[in-house]
Amino acid sequence: MYADQTFNLDSNDASMFAIKNDEAAFEQYFKQHFASLCTWCKHKYEFDTDIAKEVVHTAFIKLWKNRTTLPPEMPVKAFLHRVIINTSLDILRHAKVRERFERFVQQRNESASTTPQESYDSKKLRTDIDTAIAELPEQMRTIFELSRYEGLKYAEIARQLNVSVNTVETQMGRALKKLRNKLAVYLSSGYFILMIINKIIF
Repeated sequence: MYADQTFNLDSNDASMFAIKNDEAAFEQYFKQHFASLCTWCKHKYEFDTDIAKEVVHTAFIKLWKNRTTLPPEMPVKAFLHRVIINTSLDILRHAKVRERFERFVQQRNESASTTPQESYDSKKLRTDIDTAIAELPEQMRTIFELSRYEGLKYAEIARQLNVSVNTVETQMGRALKKLRNKLAVYLSSGYFILMIINKIIF
């Protein structure tokens, strides 16, 4: 029911100007809209209640931090809506990355026996890869994941993110360099580890 709906952006919604310098007005807006935004986020992205609340909290935090630099005429709900969507998509992309990595490791384990050291290394590597990707700047991380894990071409990514192909190429190059540096400790490891590293960053 909710999955294909767009949250109702009321034309009478408060503008950024209304809460810009009024903490009481911000708090009142939060109390009025937090629950409905959580419900919308939960059903649209099939999150559990706690994750939906965390996403909406993140949106309100960004709203408060950026309230003085956003256009005063911007509807508050429009800003929150955009942040909730972007944050939710990031969560889903990250979940997909983890799922594909775990499937790759499982397939390898089923096709060949692994030593205890390989098993340990695979778990640590999975954590280090997650951390390295999460630490990339937001746009860079999104471009990397769309390319490596969604299989999109640079032109497709550029259209989706409304940036130039040159920007995508530059950000991908920087992302790969950062990941190679962060995961360099594994590059001299055994063949099993190199298989995973190569799949991720080469």
